[in-house]
Amino acid sequence: MKETVLISIQDIMEHHSLDVDFIDAIENYQLVTFVVQKSSKYIREDDMPRLEQIIRLHYDLEINMAGIEVIKHMLDKMEGLHDTIRKLQNKLNRYE
Repeated sequence: MKETVLISIQDIMEHHSLDVDFIDAIENYQLVTFVVQKSSKYIREDDMPRLEQIIRLHYDLEINMAGIEVIKHMLDKMEGLHDTIRKLQNKLNRYE
C-alpha cells in the first residue's frame, strides 16, 4: 500500500507567501481537504496540484473563492464525463 505523504501548510504558506485567511477560505469552501495532526494542518501530496491551481486562479487571475468553487465543480464534472466516455469507448471497442 502506498504511504500518504503530508506537506505542512505552514511550509506552503511561507513558500507561496500566503496568509492564514486564504488558507481558511480554502478550507471553508471545501476546495481542498486538510489533515490535522498535533494541532498543525497538512495537505496530502496528491492534493498539491489542486492547491497550486487554486493559488494561481486566485492570485494570478484574481478569481474569488466562489468563482474558484464553480470552476472546481465544473472541472470535477468534466473529469467524470471523460471517465464515462472512456468506459463507453472501451465497451464499444469490444463489440467491433
